[in-house]
Amino acid sequence: MIEVRSIDYVPPQERSGRLTDQATIWFGGSAHILSLATGAIGISLGLNLIWTLIALVAGTVVGTVPVAAHATQGPHLGLPQMVQSRPQFGRYGALFIWAMAIAVYWGYVVLGDNLLGATSEQLGWGGAGPWTIVVGVIAIVLAIFGYHWLHVAQRWVTLALVVALAVYLVGLIAGGHIPAGTMSLGSTFSLAPFMVVVSASAAYQLSWAFFVSDYSRYMPADTDKTAIMGFTALGLFFGVLSFEVVGAICTAVLPKDSITAGLAETGDYVFDGFGNILLVIGALGLLGLMAMCIYGGSLTLITALDSLRPVRPTRGIRVVTILVVGVTGALGAVYLPADFLNSSFYTVLAVLAYLMAPWTAVNLVDFFLVRRGQYSIREIFNADGIYGLWNWRGITAYLLGFAAMVPFMNLTFYEGPLAKALDGVDIAFFVGIPVGAVAYALLCRGMDLVRERAAIAEADRDLDLDLVAVPIA
Repeated sequence: MIEVRSIDYVPPQERSGRLTDQATIWFGGSAHILSLATGAIGISLGLNLIWTLIALVAGTVVGTVPVAAHATQGPHLGLPQMVQSRPQFGRYGALFIWAMAIAVYWGYVVLGDNLLGATSEQLGWGGAGPWTIVVGVIAIVLAIFGYHWLHVAQRWVTLALVVALAVYLVGLIAGGHIPAGTMSLGSTFSLAPFMVVVSASAAYQLSWAFFVSDYSRYMPADTDKTAIMGFTALGLFFGVLSFEVVGAICTAVLPKDSITAGLAETGDYVFDGFGNILLVIGALGLLGLMAMCIYGGSLTLITALDSLRPVRPTRGIRVVTILVVGVTGALGAVYLPADFLNSSFYTVLAVLAYLMAPWTAVNLVDFFLVRRGQYSIREIFNADGIYGLWNWRGITAYLLGFAAMVPFMNLTFYEGPLAKALDGVDIAFFVGIPVGAVAYALLCRGMDLVRERAAIAEADRDLDLDLVAVPIA
């Protein structure tokens, strides 16, 4: 059946799911051919393979921890991720956060659609343009069917990916196809490119934070927090790292080839035709991610519209917003420059890190330390509710976190004074999160949480017996 709900609360009688599904949806959603580009960054900057792999592991760990922490919010609140920003920023104050999230979703749809079209052409299936439209339509249909279908699809994709990756890596290592010189710790290390890879891989991982709860909100409310964070982290870490490692290997072995051509050729080192099999399976993972981004973009767009003018969260509006995100993304993919991944991908990742770091800090500190998971579902949707139109605490903490990063930023079009003093080493990402977190915690010390919790208890009395338990078609 086509999913009925959109941004509305999921009542207990509709909750179900397995913890392992949190691992498989994120493994399938991050182990794909787009992740090859992040893995290739270190080699292109002059690091050898082993130092690139170390930087990828470090950055992926840093990015995985906060993203996995967001997974607990879905079962606890039964709501999509981005609507949960209202208590921290206010109904209007969160509009910028949602606009940023929509841009991230839409950007991944465009990138994924473009890369899948080019991959189809590389496989000899026809022109990239028509295939860009075909895969876009498939992703839209999968997003329309919704939450449970996405979980099932990524479950099967994960199985295929694990088998294919095992064969690939064992085949390359056993066949001696990875040059020994690329694995030497005594050469080619440079701190600046090393930190670029750490920041890029952390930023790439953190970009999933916007929609983690979208895919855990149907889990039972009593789901163990540690367990769901662990399974989510498992899928996120090994999923994204696996194809980043593959991307680094392909670039180290075949530095003059494109990342997808390198994957196809190194795959054929294992046995003839295996390269194309890897491309197809990696493309399926990316197709699943596109559907997830269209789905998440739709929920965030509905949330933003609801903030400006309350809307009924019907299945119909979800389908319409899915079409808006999916169709415009496919059209954007047709016109995306072919060399975008090689020329601009890192800059986009860095900007994403700068924008998202303070948000994830504020959101997690509010959930785990300030309000400790105590929110009113009804008041989140109440235009005149206790969370207000603007929350100066969240907005101020976000701005402080972002401002603290500016001197450390190092981009193609801007280099901060402290980044310059550090010889180009970019640690802005690692400054923004702690500054934003500490600032928000301090600013919230004067909140009257006792009064707020009394209002929450009154507002959400008999929540699960009221109209929210009736799906809106």
